[in-house]
Amino acid sequence: MLYFIAFEADPELRKELLSETDLRGNTPVILCIILHYNKKDPIYKDFLSLLITNGANFKKRDINGWTAMSIAVSYNDEEIVRLLYNFYLRSREKKVENNNNHVAHYLGQMKDLYIELKWKIHIPLLSFLLPNDLIKIWKRGSEVRADFTFHDFKNLHSIRKPSSLMLKYNDRTKHYEILKANHEKKEYYNYMEPLEQDEIDLVIKEIMTKKRMNGSFKLLECRLADSEDGEKQIIEEVNGFKAKKYFLNLRVKLERKPNEVIEYFDLNENNYLNKDVNIVKSRVAFGDKGLKENIEDGFHVKNKYVANGISELEKEKEMKAYVWVIENSPINSQDAVNLIESIGPANQLMDKVKEFFEHPDLQKIIKKNGFPIKITIPYNIFIDLTFSFKQFKEMDPNCQELQQMFTPFESYARHKRKDCQKLFKNYKTRTFYANIK
Repeated sequence: MLYFIAFEADPELRKELLSETDLRGNTPVILCIILHYNKKDPIYKDFLSLLITNGANFKKRDINGWTAMSIAVSYNDEEIVRLLYNFYLRSREKKVENNNNHVAHYLGQMKDLYIELKWKIHIPLLSFLLPNDLIKIWKRGSEVRADFTFHDFKNLHSIRKPSSLMLKYNDRTKHYEILKANHEKKEYYNYMEPLEQDEIDLVIKEIMTKKRMNGSFKLLECRLADSEDGEKQIIEEVNGFKAKKYFLNLRVKLERKPNEVIEYFDLNENNYLNKDVNIVKSRVAFGDKGLKENIEDGFHVKNKYVANGISELEKEKEMKAYVWVIENSPINSQDAVNLIESIGPANQLMDKVKEFFEHPDLQKIIKKNGFPIKITIPYNIFIDLTFSFKQFKEMDPNCQELQQMFTPFESYARHKRKDCQKLFKNYKTRTFYANIK
């Protein structure tokens, strides 16, 4: 079997075979981490590196929903955490570069245009206090520029800094860059510059000291209804367009699992491969004791246990979303996805919007009914996100406005990403880099 995987299997089949779970629900990557901790043998680190180098999926969860990184952290195994994080950085860098090339290819086939995207976060009775912004987007050839002002939210107050993101091709390096500009300071940097070693050390420390929970909020299904509770189809005006309002019944899944330190009896081959043999000596759970139990309200509980004040949850909930659709739109939905995707890697909010846009069920709805000029979706179980498109305008690629917009901040100072992001001072940015998906 190993001979076949190494020499005969095509790359995609090799990745699949090296990522399969065994009879105890562990992937080869996770089993290597377990053996490295329990047998204290450095050879398993070499095995782990060899597996990932040959395509093993190191992000795949085990049967209990834990990732390789979470298990390494629970064992306090910094050596393995560091190895996994370095592989993660390489994988992320390659993914973003491929994404940029893919998006740029499709952008080049679109008409040049200007569009505005307005977003706001709302909770009943508190919406007027919560973040919102207007993103102005210009597209020319295979390049995109997005201007925005929202920077942070502290003490129920939005902090604003006029800023820009630009997807731009660098003729010298022959790669696309994502440039981020601060217009108040008249400076910009390349978001794609890799982390330096001292920054990696800082993020590793953040990962190791953070009390980790395995959790997720997933959209499983969305079903379209012409109206709510059988009422007549609603027509509303949205940004100057007559739009049909549709109701989406969503099925979402919330998972929350405390990490565990699992101690094993002697992990020999015979015992491990015999499922009837109990190989677990002890399980000690840990997590953030500050989590509230009211998160369970309205969910159907599939299973639950409590350890150290942490409950394990796996629940599904019916939620609602709303879509306003127009026909004969000046832009199609795939063009909108490409525009959002071009700035997604550097903007977590846009990344969330893209994730919803690309859900197969929503894609079917869009293709059948028209362009979604406005959508309200659950950002998590407590917060809704509304975004809408406005001010569609096709532009002449040679016009002065576009020429000015895509001159890459000529009067601004270009700095290193490290000097602008300041990971040593900025906790939120460190958390962003430590949050491995």
